Amino acid sequence: MRTIYIRKLRFEEARIKLERELHEAFMDGESYVEILHGIGEGILRRMAIDYVATCDFLKLVETDPMFRSNPGATMVEILAPSKEYINRLKS
Repeated sequence: MRTIYIRKLRFEEARIKLERELHEAFMDGESYVEILHGIGEGILRRMAIDYVATCDFLKLVETDPMFRSNPGATMVEILAPSKEYINRLKS
């Protein structure tokens, strides 16, 4: 599972990094990604959740704060083909 650290980044930097790394995880055939955004005022968390909602290939896993293991992180499932299928496409 890949972890994307956007904690302590400015909003625009965090958005660009999140977008880039989620697309890389998709192309690498990852199944799950953990986005570490920290707690703070919730701005980066909200941005991450909003971005995931706009992508057809992403699905939020943990939305209820009662069941979240880390309140400063958001789990995302990547709805993508298998690693083997993607590797065949890359060749």
